[in-house]
Amino acid sequence: MDNKIPKIIIIIITFFAIGVLVLPSTASLFAGQHLWYDLSGQDNDVPCVKCHADVHTELMSSYHRNIGCSCHRADINITYAEVKGTAVVPGKQAHAASTVACMLCHQYNGQQAIRYVEIPLSSLQNMSFAGGFEDMSIYGSPYNYTDPNASDAGICEAHNSFVRGAIVANNGTLLPDSSEACVACHMMVNLTINFNISSGMLLEVNHVIPGYSTVTGFNESYLNITSSKYAFVEVEERRDYG
Repeated sequence: MDNKIPKIIIIIITFFAIGVLVLPSTASLFAGQHLWYDLSGQDNDVPCVKCHADVHTELMSSYHRNIGCSCHRADINITYAEVKGTAVVPGKQAHAASTVACMLCHQYNGQQAIRYVEIPLSSLQNMSFAGGFEDMSIYGSPYNYTDPNASDAGICEAHNSFVRGAIVANNGTLLPDSSEACVACHMMVNLTINFNISSGMLLEVNHVIPGYSTVTGFNESYLNITSSKYAFVEVEERRDYG
């Protein structure tokens, strides 16, 4: 009988130790689950930074630090869920946020696409228009890449094909429209670039000799032009150029 007492004590101590370790974790699992953010004011108190702390840190060190989370609620064609006092708007195309194209705000006359931001709407056109690109509407973009008052808009831009390719390739919603091209140039992300470089050109030319009564000389009509190319891959690591 006396030999069983230490075993019982050991079992009790073991269960007590398990309880000390497990029960606080169990309690913390449910803590705060019935405390709700107040949505009755003019601005709701839902903190995006709770889940997106890394994004918040990046935004605070960028030009967009004064805009905050409004970028992802900026599409005038989307109805987001919203509560302001007693006014309740259910979400339709999106509840809290949507992916947005860079050109949503950086197109000509950005006020057409801005729903609301923390900076005055009257200053958006002059502040945010990218400018200097050719018309991309023929490639399926819904945004105004060009200034309608400029007859030569974008004719000298070397990246037109880069932007155009991003528009055609991006059929999803992760990086809509030309955002992939924008991110590649303007953000510190790693890039793997496949280059096709023209190294030569083959021309097939037909020389037409004029008749006796014409002016001496000949005309050239190009039947076919073929470029010879080589390809290489360049990897750009993430870096800050200051």
